[in-house]
Amino acid sequence: MKMHIKFGWALDRAPWQSQNSVDSTSANPTGTTVVTGPLGLLGILQTRLGTTRPTVNRPVRIAQYRSLMAEADHPWYHRSFATDPWNTAHHLLRLRDDAIEAGWHPTTDPDDYAEHPRLDALAAVERLVRLGPAYDRNATLVPGRADDLREVLTLIRHHGPNWPLGINTIELQDRLTDLPNTWQNILEALNVAGVTITEVSPHSGVPELTIVRGSDEWSTAEAAARWLSNAPDRDKLCIISGGSTTVLDHELARRGTPTLGIARRSATSPSGQVLPVFLSAILPPTDIRRVAEFLSLSFGAPNSEASAKALVPRSVSKALLNALTAEPGLSGDPDSAWMKALRDLHDDADTDPEVKAKAAETAHTIDRLIRLSPPSVDNDLVDLTTLQPALDWLASRLRALAHHPGETASETTTTFITEATTHLNSFREALAQLSERKLRVRELFDIADACAPTAPHSTAEAVAAKWTVVSEPSEVPDDCETILWWSSCRSDSSETELWDPEETAALSHAGAQISTAAERERLRQAAELRGLRHAATLICFCPDRVRGEVTSLHAALSRLAEEIAASDPERFASKGVDAVLGDASVARPVPTLHEAETWRLCDVSTTLDEVTLETTTPPSTISRSLDGEFTHILPDRLSFTQIEQLLSDPLGWTLERALGIKRGFSSEVPTGNRMIGTFVHAIVEELVSRGAAANGSLPTTQIIAETFDRLAPRFASELFLPGQKARLGTIRSTVLASLMSLFTALQNRGITLTGAEAAFTHAWKLTVGGAPKTVELGGMRDLEGTFDDGRPVIVDLKWSNSGKRYRTMIDDGEAVQLSVYSRTAESGGDGNPLTAYFLLKQGRFVCTDSVLDPDFTGGADATDDIGTDPAGDPAGLWPRIEASVEHVLTKIAAGDFESLSADVYADFGIRPEEKNTDLNKEIKAIKDAASEEGRLFIDKPQRFSAFNIIYGIAGDDS
Repeated sequence: MKMHIKFGWALDRAPWQSQNSVDSTSANPTGTTVVTGPLGLLGILQTRLGTTRPTVNRPVRIAQYRSLMAEADHPWYHRSFATDPWNTAHHLLRLRDDAIEAGWHPTTDPDDYAEHPRLDALAAVERLVRLGPAYDRNATLVPGRADDLREVLTLIRHHGPNWPLGINTIELQDRLTDLPNTWQNILEALNVAGVTITEVSPHSGVPELTIVRGSDEWSTAEAAARWLSNAPDRDKLCIISGGSTTVLDHELARRGTPTLGIARRSATSPSGQVLPVFLSAILPPTDIRRVAEFLSLSFGAPNSEASAKALVPRSVSKALLNALTAEPGLSGDPDSAWMKALRDLHDDADTDPEVKAKAAETAHTIDRLIRLSPPSVDNDLVDLTTLQPALDWLASRLRALAHHPGETASETTTTFITEATTHLNSFREALAQLSERKLRVRELFDIADACAPTAPHSTAEAVAAKWTVVSEPSEVPDDCETILWWSSCRSDSSETELWDPEETAALSHAGAQISTAAERERLRQAAELRGLRHAATLICFCPDRVRGEVTSLHAALSRLAEEIAASDPERFASKGVDAVLGDASVARPVPTLHEAETWRLCDVSTTLDEVTLETTTPPSTISRSLDGEFTHILPDRLSFTQIEQLLSDPLGWTLERALGIKRGFSSEVPTGNRMIGTFVHAIVEELVSRGAAANGSLPTTQIIAETFDRLAPRFASELFLPGQKARLGTIRSTVLASLMSLFTALQNRGITLTGAEAAFTHAWKLTVGGAPKTVELGGMRDLEGTFDDGRPVIVDLKWSNSGKRYRTMIDDGEAVQLSVYSRTAESGGDGNPLTAYFLLKQGRFVCTDSVLDPDFTGGADATDDIGTDPAGDPAGLWPRIEASVEHVLTKIAAGDFESLSADVYADFGIRPEEKNTDLNKEIKAIKDAASEEGRLFIDKPQRFSAFNIIYGIAGDDS
């Protein structure tokens, strides 16, 4: 049985056109017709010649070529290679393969390319090349497609006439003279070997062209889906998918029409992120945010009934993530949150040896990989030998996820794990080919990126249908009558010149005939135009914008427009491309397809029902009222933070505290000012608890500095990342000066510190909805102290860029936190407890004591330790706080959930980050109204709210 081949330069992705031929007079097959391109024909010839070999991942060849370049060490690429070896090797390997495919036979004379340093460098490396499979120890480079092509040409020339190729005819869809020189030689050698080579007659007709333009993908997709759902003769219809069909599939699914399931071509598989996330977490210096991402990494179909799988078991990740949330650093300090989490997991192992012992073992393994024995990185060079234990753990974990008994998983999840495993194996295979055992961190990630799976995932699966779906115009089958070209936009890809004219001439002397970019582009466009000519009708759908970018029509449509104008010169006022493509008989904007109650496009029409246009509008109010009793969500315990939230945004308190809606762990790991504030709090607590700043002692600058240096890796590991040295130095000097000022000022005022981070509780009796309710009021006080007469002093430490807010809180009677501290302090001495803010970044107090805070003018003077209720004293704020909390809790219990400040933003249509005078006036009116009723309203800017997107006042209104 003979084989007939239809060969086209752009037909490698169209094997579905292949078929078995049957003689009309008998049931016996007369041969097989194969439709293929250069890759497919090369594979057929290798099979017939017995030279097929296992497929090798390109990163393996890049790694091998990198080693050869390091050995050759040619001066032309020396500097680039020293800076970026992987990508330099990638580029030169591409040049090498292009030259080999064009027929290059490098000479052994080093002076032949003296005037062409790039060719000289390629020749120097090529002298070290020994082609062979990966298992051949003498081989230095696994053959690529270019080497296979050269081998096939050589074998056909030597053995073709005497070798049973089993190929009868090859029908060329392109002109022989337009093909690259090497392929011309292969086809000529096949002809000599007895294979009949013919060229197909070009199609002379042109299709009837219609171009539908929509303002966006959604309106364009709706028109395309409407046409497809009503299209006749689907078996003669070919759909060209010029881009992602995600939006089109949504519209098709709404109409019960088969979806196409084509994803974005540039997209990479999400499974390709597992390895980079893992490497980012384990490579020093430790980035806590990357560790948190690694610990929280999970994968699974969002709409699947099967639960998502986690790379790190949730029993382990939850404990470790909680530790990082409390203290953003990894420390071996026995008192650290990280070590405590490890101990707790170890202690729990005794309660359930089979399950929890494994969790404890996993946690300690992660601790070893990240903290105790991470990969060695010295001067930005990773020791690959020390990286292997971490890669071994990742491989074993992926295997466990793939084969865990009794655990269900969706097909998408299984595919994800398989792809992630393949990615890891490819990465390790590439590393094994490198001669060097130390790599730059950046190069390690470059290799991981090169090995990543590129198969994108679509939100919709392709559903079987009678029509044919292709990706390029050149793949349209011969028997197609109608083409629907979805997203017929100009593509970003274009042919580029790899060689300059002098290099091309030099290569030609060595047997290589280089195809120019113009020749390759001409060959591609001819194939596209030939595919479009197969149909009688061509309907293109092209959005004006795709993902925010303005689009233009595909270049093939310009060529087609020229032919349409030439075939019917009387039809158009001008033969110009723009005149043809913009003509009313060709261009059909989406709005013009709808006339009265009928939608019509070409030979398809359907009746439409008029419906009220749905428009998405921002909410005009955020507060919500629900029928029913909600006493079950009232708190049994309150802190000052919760009180402040209740007085500013009761709806936000309900969402966060009552319903448990919170941000993910990656957002919760402290950073910036929050991290530094927690860190300095820990320093102060350490100094006080160890006696260096308690009971009248004054710590020295050296003691503070030593404490800073010891606790920094535990509480502020972010400061040890690359590029943070200057920031670390600035923060260190600021903290040392600020804390010396703090302790000195307290001592000079006659205040003795007695505790730090001291917990307190207080039974708070409230009246909610007319009924008594006791709530436990609790929290932590940053610093506690006393005057000589026993009068309590409570200092709250703040790290903030500006101190104006705290001054305003005291002056305007909104210092809720200080009032809570004053109310719950044990009585002693005369007068109310002294409560104060200390601004760590500015190194000063904000309070009602004019000695500690000279900016306050209404408080006691230096000799008045027992002054009674100075103006602005937070202690006097308590009755208003109590009335306000009772008012808010009563409303919540009755189903009234207010967010008054968010209501103002919604009413004015203002985004949280915007400033507006009218908005400020309205919020002030709310505060004044509450004050007149003896209550307190706290204005907390909505830009800091965790719920402004949920409220609908930020982000997308839909």
